[in-house]
Amino acid sequence: MIRSMTGYGAAERATEAGRLSAEIRSVNHRYCEISLRLPRSIAGLEGAVRAYLIEKLARGKINLTVTWEGYEEDGGRLKVNHAVAQQVVAALSELKAKYSLGGEVDARSVATMPDVLTWERPAGDDEKRWTELKVVLEAVVENMAKMKEREGNALEHEFETRLQGIERRLARAEERAPLRPKEAQERMLARLKPLLADVPVDPVRVAQEVAFLAERLDCTEECVRLRAHLSQFRRLFTDAEPAGRKLNFLLQEMNREVNTIGSKGNDAIIAEVVIELKDEVEKLREQVQNVE
Repeated sequence: MIRSMTGYGAAERATEAGRLSAEIRSVNHRYCEISLRLPRSIAGLEGAVRAYLIEKLARGKINLTVTWEGYEEDGGRLKVNHAVAQQVVAALSELKAKYSLGGEVDARSVATMPDVLTWERPAGDDEKRWTELKVVLEAVVENMAKMKEREGNALEHEFETRLQGIERRLARAEERAPLRPKEAQERMLARLKPLLADVPVDPVRVAQEVAFLAERLDCTEECVRLRAHLSQFRRLFTDAEPAGRKLNFLLQEMNREVNTIGSKGNDAIIAEVVIELKDEVEKLREQVQNVE
């Protein structure tokens, strides 16, 4: 399946604790890299959220932002972490005394320090909130997937245009290739005649040399393999699995065949075709970097 790595999705729903909303963005990346921004009230669900996204998304740099309006005030009790508060007061008093700082260590200053005030939730609260959060995650991932599929359809159209261009140029190389051994034979004989003068040319030896040249100049095998790669490239359009990595590998193989055609051809026309083929393969490679 051709699906872009670039996508965006958003979803929200009303819960008994307040409005829950999420936004997700994805851009190109070689691996699956996930960045999360969750409310502190559900920070304990980060592992579950990350595992869900890894299961659903193959590749890309993923950014997910979740907000839950009103949840901090719902069903919980604000608790003072006295152990942390005691250390904060001691540290602030030490700073004040050591550096002769003005002001008093007041409750506001202490309360704003991390982990001094925490929300204590009822037992089983995380499981309930995860059930609610998962509904929104499913919706936001599905919305992003729809955008990725639309982008993928555009990429597929671009790929098909490039593949047809490669096929047209490959046909020129296939048309030219069979003529190369005959031309090489004629050129060889034209060079030998002035050197040998009246010495008769051994037809068996000439046949052996021509056979050697024909084998060295024959790029039929590479052309056949390149066409096979083009067919496999198209088959991946309808593959159920993400196609990005497979397409990258195929392009490496296609580039190898094109290089071999150029080295075997030893011909100005084939060399021109090879340059055009390499250009088309490179354009394909650039676009494939966008495929999931």
